[in-house]
Amino acid sequence: MKSISVVIPARNEETTIGKILDDLNGAIAGCPQYSFEVIVVIDSADDPTGALARNKGAQVVFNRRGKGKGAALASGFNKAKGDAIIMFDSDGSHNPQDIGVFIAALEKGAGLAIGSRVVGGSDDQNVIRLFGNAVFTCLFSLLFGVNIMDVLNGYKAFRHEVVAGCRQRAKGFDVEIEIAAQAVRKGYLIVEVSAHENRRSGGIMKSHALRDGFQILWAILREGSGYRLWRLFHWKKKSGGAANPTPD
Repeated sequence: MKSISVVIPARNEETTIGKILDDLNGAIAGCPQYSFEVIVVIDSADDPTGALARNKGAQVVFNRRGKGKGAALASGFNKAKGDAIIMFDSDGSHNPQDIGVFIAALEKGAGLAIGSRVVGGSDDQNVIRLFGNAVFTCLFSLLFGVNIMDVLNGYKAFRHEVVAGCRQRAKGFDVEIEIAAQAVRKGYLIVEVSAHENRRSGGIMKSHALRDGFQILWAILREGSGYRLWRLFHWKKKSGGAANPTPD
């Protein structure tokens, strides 16, 4: 890999974006072997987050796909030119110094690296979030035949090919499921790296446990059942089952 795109969805994060980009630019300076582009995605020209991000050297992209984290990320991915993409939250919960760990995982052969709060810890967890994350991660692992501890963490890095050519349907936080599912379907190795989650440093939390929980559950069932059917079809075709029936 030679180039990295950092995509940051940021709606009304004017109180946090300046400090985050300062810290991120400092971490980027510690990886001189790569060229970086930082893309901040906003929903409206009236959002002061955009002007602050430009002042810090970021490329600002307008989200034209509707409100939600997934829609904003899709707009950013569409503009990203890097060999790899790093998803980074705009609320101060992610540590920019960790980007080297994510890049190293990709250089060692992973297609998708997920930051694990199970390993790295969190300052912003509660019982509902912990329980929901555990249930959804277990269900995803079961349907996709992988061993993951924290599929919902928004701190992810992946090779550009993971999202290339894919029609992204997720509009909200179900995007975490969709990206992991795409990596599995395309045969990429998924690894987890230690990443500590900080408490939100400002702004208003965009997630809603009940609404987003249903979206995430539906995405797991939709993507998981589709993957299982795809595996079954290809197994039958390879084994000469349904695709090559034996004559009576």
